[in-house]
Amino acid sequence: MTNSARIERFDPRRATETEFAGYHAVVAASEAADRPGEPGLPLAEVIGRLTEPLPGMGPAAHWVARRGQRLVALAEVHFLADENSGIALTGITVHPDERGAGIGTALLRAVVPELRARDRRTVEGWQVVAGTAGQRWAEARGFRPVRATARQALVVAEADPARWDVPVPGGYRLRSWIGAAPEDVVASYARARGAIHDAPLGESEFRWPEWTVGRVRAAEADFRAQGIEQRVVAAVHDASGDVAGFTEVCLHPRRPDWAYQRDTAVLAGHRGHGLGRCVKGHLTRWLVAERPAVARISTTTGEDNAHMLRVNRDVGYTTLRSMIAVRQGLEELTARLG
Repeated sequence: MTNSARIERFDPRRATETEFAGYHAVVAASEAADRPGEPGLPLAEVIGRLTEPLPGMGPAAHWVARRGQRLVALAEVHFLADENSGIALTGITVHPDERGAGIGTALLRAVVPELRARDRRTVEGWQVVAGTAGQRWAEARGFRPVRATARQALVVAEADPARWDVPVPGGYRLRSWIGAAPEDVVASYARARGAIHDAPLGESEFRWPEWTVGRVRAAEADFRAQGIEQRVVAAVHDASGDVAGFTEVCLHPRRPDWAYQRDTAVLAGHRGHGLGRCVKGHLTRWLVAERPAVARISTTTGEDNAHMLRVNRDVGYTTLRSMIAVRQGLEELTARLG
């Protein structure tokens, strides 16, 4: 029963240290239960993401469930923008000790009016761990799996640095930068970022961004505003001077021992030369050499993206677990929840 659990909005701008600690305790307990063996999010990172959502995630709204003064469950919704302005990216987290009592469903019901007010038509969740209570709960409430991704990590102390020594293919050279693409390549870099559109998205309604120079500069500015260091290695085609492929990694200021491997893409006309492994290997070596505190690099890769899974394996990533993205139309969800 949920009669002793109180659902209410949560405003990170007004939260106390005690409330943040309670929020983090729910996150940490859930991670320990569903993602054993992975380092959990530290308190400072949880607070940072609550007070300032990560670039590209859009504005967020939060709800909590309490028993007395103790937080026992959380709901977080990100309202994606631009190509994805119809999606409400939703996560429900219930403390393992409180699962099965209907609290998650009560939270989901509480967020629906806000989704409708913001004109969202689709509810998606991307952080469901395959085979866990979270997947069973989501499917029981009408969500269906639409995409599977592999959660992967490169543990620096266990990696073989020789894997990062990848020759640059003939006819190409490498360019690297931190924070802002050089003016002479930013236009072709924006076009190369569009090559990510070939990466499969399953049946998710999410669509990759349409990259322009303006959008590249805006994304770079968003990273800088949050103190996130973005490193890029690009393969430049000698004959044209254009970026043919790239990879990027981000370092967050609150987690000096961790980095996140973001997009890697190669334009169709330049595939088959090993550029993906080349840029990723060089970026890893560069990062580890200049940021020795980094102990782990994390990434996620679509399970149907066999090529990138192979590239990651060649560089030294291992797969930790499978993640499921789920989806349901808002009208259907509303009907199910009554």
